[in-house]
Formats: sequence, structure tokens, C-alpha cells
Amino acid sequence: MNFKTIQPLILLTLIFTMLGLSFGKLLDNFLVPTQGPTATVGGPNDQPQELEKSKDVEAEEGQSDASESTTAENEIYVMQLGVYETYDNVLSLAGELKQLGYNYGILKVDGKYSVFSHVSGTKESLAPVQEALKEKQINCFIKAVEVSTDDLKWNYFLQAVKQKPFEMTGDFIQTFTDDEMHIWGYYVTLSTASFDALSTERQKMLLEIYQWLNG
Repeated sequence: MNFKTIQPLILLTLIFTMLGLSFGKLLDNFLVPTQGPTATVGGPNDQPQELEKSKDVEAEEGQSDASESTTAENEIYVMQLGVYETYDNVLSLAGELKQLGYNYGILKVDGKYSVFSHVSGTKESLAPVQEALKEKQINCFIKAVEVSTDDLKWNYFLQAVKQKPFEMTGDFIQTFTDDEMHIWGYYVTLSTASFDALSTERQKMLLEIYQWLNG
């Protein structure tokens, strides 16, 4: 084949090849900037959304903690021993409690006798009592009681159970009748004296006040 004959064909091939490469580069330059801004804009927008979500979760958790904290402030714990249909069963239980050196209180609800032995400001403090009762095969459980702070009598009782010193107002003192003045004396003692949380003297007063408040 004569070189002169194919020379124009070679030139045309080179020209088309160069044009193809140039067009490819122009196309790449055109497409890359379009994709670039999309990724760049998308990144910053996604990050704040995640941060906002995190803040919302933290806020909800904070509200939950605050709610739990508020409930705990208003709660007391009672060692509930059982509910009995006859008073004879209560007396039988009373004998076992006396052997352990425990006082007890009774509430009559719907014709049945509900018996409890301790009142405390924390659930943990009643753990050794629960263990001692179970060793004697006495059925029991720790009952949480939410106290209304709007009621003066319950509010002062809450402070007494939590062992927070308090001063009684004249309005509160006037709520007692002559027959209830010994209960008022218990309040005075609990507001001024220091007792071990589970001491016999302290529990005797708390149990009687608790019965009075539920009566």
C-alpha cells in the first residue's frame, strides 16, 4: 500500500482522536462541578440535623430524670407484711414481730387488716428488714407511697420520714384535736430529735402517725 495514499486517512484519524479526547475532558469538567456542590451542600445539612436530634434526646432524658427526681422527693416506703381477714391472724403475726423487736401498724381496708412494720425515706434502708422478715418466713414487700405535699399533715409527715428538720406553723397545730395531741407530740419529737432511721422509738411514732393519716 502506497504511504502517500493512506496519509490523509492517518491525518483524519489523528484529528478525530484529538477531538474525542478534547470533548471528553470538556464533558468531565462539566459534570464534576455539578456533583461536587451537591455533596458539599448535603454534608453540612445532615450534620446539624443529627445534632438537633441529639439535643432533643438529651432534653427528653433531662425531663425524665427531673420527673423521677420529683417523684422520689414525694415518695416514702412502707414495709407491707400482708392483708388478713381475721384479727387472730394479725395477733399471730404480731407475736413474730415482737420476737424480732419490731413495732407494727394496722389499717382496716374493705373489712380486711393490712399490716405494716416500717416506714422509711429510702427503699435501700428497708432491705435488711425485708431480709430478716423473710428469714422468719414472713411474707412482705416494700411498698412505695407517693405523698401529697398539698396536705399539711402529709407534708410534715414526709419531712419527718425523710428526717428533714422542720418548724410547725400555727395552722398545722390547730388541725389537732385534744385526743390527737399525742400525735402532735410525735411530730414535735421527730422534727427536733435525731434518731437512727430504723430505731424502735422512731418507727413507733412514724407508724402511729401513718395509721392516723390513713384513718
